[in-house]
Amino acid sequence: MLDTANSQPTGIMVAIKTIFFTLASVIAVNADWRVSYTYADGGQITTHGFVNSGCVNFIKVDSNIVTVYFEDSINADTLELYLEADCRELAYTAGAGSSNVPDRIYRSYKVY
Repeated sequence: MLDTANSQPTGIMVAIKTIFFTLASVIAVNADWRVSYTYADGGQITTHGFVNSGCVNFIKVDSNIVTVYFEDSINADTLELYLEADCRELAYTAGAGSSNVPDRIYRSYKVY
């Protein structure tokens, strides 16, 4: 809608656009989950996504994972670590935050 006298958006439209962009920004910032994995050999890998990860096989399986830091999101709040590839043999479940996990080689994970 335009104010025909000034050919500019009305105050209501400006307010609606401001609210919309603010909400979109908040959702975009909070929709991303991240997990940092720290390995016994000093290595670190970070994964991230916007929706459930499904089953993901780790590329690095030559050292034990000793800690994980999981930043959850509005779409995902649970991390699972599996001893076997293809998400077989669930070994550890975590929520948001930093966790000392059992010092083992994990071959796959899920975030949901």
